Amino acid sequence: MTLLLKDEAYEQLTQMINSGKFEYGKKYSLNQIAADLNMSKTPVRDAIQRLAEERRIDILPSRGIQLHMPTPDEARQHYHFSNAIEGYCVTELAKAYAKDKTNIYVRRLKYIMNDMKELLDDSTDFGEYFSLDRQFHMELIDSLQDPYFSSLKSSGMGFLNHPELQLSENKVQRVEIYTCHEKILDAICNGDHAAAYDAMIEHAQLMVKYL
Repeated sequence: MTLLLKDEAYEQLTQMINSGKFEYGKKYSLNQIAADLNMSKTPVRDAIQRLAEERRIDILPSRGIQLHMPTPDEARQHYHFSNAIEGYCVTELAKAYAKDKTNIYVRRLKYIMNDMKELLDDSTDFGEYFSLDRQFHMELIDSLQDPYFSSLKSSGMGFLNHPELQLSENKVQRVEIYTCHEKILDAICNGDHAAAYDAMIEHAQLMVKYL
């Protein structure tokens, strides 16, 4: 039962973070969070510890918790991760598509981009938009068809599942991300692996600028 409550607390806290219910720079108390979730402090404390290990929140001794803002070193690691992992994947996908225009991963990327285009207005649901953004990057990594590379999709180094970073005051605009994705996909469809790599670097630079 304790394990189930701990997991439930983690899922609920994650959803709260993803939906922007936690704000950067604001402190939150364990007691208040437990009360809001209608749980005892023990499973909530365990969930908070897990989120801290994932670098999504910071635990402030005797003061509560707050959203974790990436450090300059972490932003640099994200930049290197994106360039090394996704940069390689887009170059290989561009080469693969040049040989086979029926490539299933490129087809999926096109579907994702069509759906993203309909959600560029900030008045539409952010969670749905972010989910598509994440799917785009996951398809790029999966396109290599290498189990080890695919296992890196959930790596915290890539910030692939940290929507709160896009909900901060200095948030990146959806259209900016969409434009980066568009350049990446266009280069892939043109079979231009060098341009695809350059477009991925441009995307990484954009995200690091905001981080």
